[in-house]
Amino acid sequence: SFDQFGAYMLSVSIFHVLEFVMTALFNPGTLSFDSFLLNHSREYHLAMLSSLAEYFCELIFLPRMKDLYIVTYVGILVAFSGQSIRTIAMWQASSNFTHQIAETKREDHRLVTEGVYSFCRHPSYCGWFWWALGTQLILVNPINTVAYAYVAWKFFDERIRIEEKYLLEFFEDRYKIYKKSVWSGIPGINGVWMPNKRNWAALASVFGIQVADTKT
Repeated sequence: SFDQFGAYMLSVSIFHVLEFVMTALFNPGTLSFDSFLLNHSREYHLAMLSSLAEYFCELIFLPRMKDLYIVTYVGILVAFSGQSIRTIAMWQASSNFTHQIAETKREDHRLVTEGVYSFCRHPSYCGWFWWALGTQLILVNPINTVAYAYVAWKFFDERIRIEEKYLLEFFEDRYKIYKKSVWSGIPGINGVWMPNKRNWAALASVFGIQVADTKT
């Protein structure tokens, strides 16, 4: 079962290293130790401790639960997919991406709608959401899988609403049209549960897969 823990630690390590690397590439002026997001928040640290506490308690008292390696394999796939979406989003947004919500529009600030942003409006949040759930599936943590889903959903629901208030101010009708045609990336936020066919086709095109019918 410790290979599950190893896969979890590898996933977490890759996440934080890539946060720093992408900031160094596209926003070197803001680069600092904080760019690793290791000190993201007290709640983030508590969530990490909670996941490890559940994992080791269940490993000791319910060891057979951790034999469900199919769940671990699904978790690796979900975490890898989420990480890929977030990293691609940061790469495509380049200098437009920051770890803080932009409250004022910069001169070079543009609305990115191509690539992975044609699949969902907030691919970095989408990626983080699914990566977080994937880490708990890797550990076969049933309690924290549900808890992470709930807490992460509430966090991103609030953050997206705040961010989109500013985006509507910055880009007005362009963002209104974009918002209507592309889902947020997280089920249920803004009342949209699933992406439409056009959104799926856009994601496929990011990986070089062409889908003929993109009608919604």
